[in-house]
Amino acid sequence: ADHGHVERYVTQVRASRELIYDACARLGLPFWRSAANFVLVRVGDAPGVRAALATRGIHVRDRSSAPGCEGCLRITAGTVDDTRACVAALEEVICAGRR
Repeated sequence: ADHGHVERYVTQVRASRELIYDACARLGLPFWRSAANFVLVRVGDAPGVRAALATRGIHVRDRSSAPGCEGCLRITAGTVDDTRACVAALEEVICAGRR
């Protein structure tokens, strides 16, 4: 019933999706654009990346067991602040894995 809250949250989700898209492009990670509040991202070792993110307090869904989603994580696009923290952790994990 709180339309103002819903509008503010939808605005945050849209901005958060763009932050995720931008991070994936910088990191060379394939992703699928979404109209929902999440983005599917192919990271390669999805279980390993999910675990590394979890140790940093970032929780994403490993979708690698779903048909066609091998190596993929589902990253929620929530508030911009939470998404910035997620993107920073993702960049750290992906860059560390490339060394």
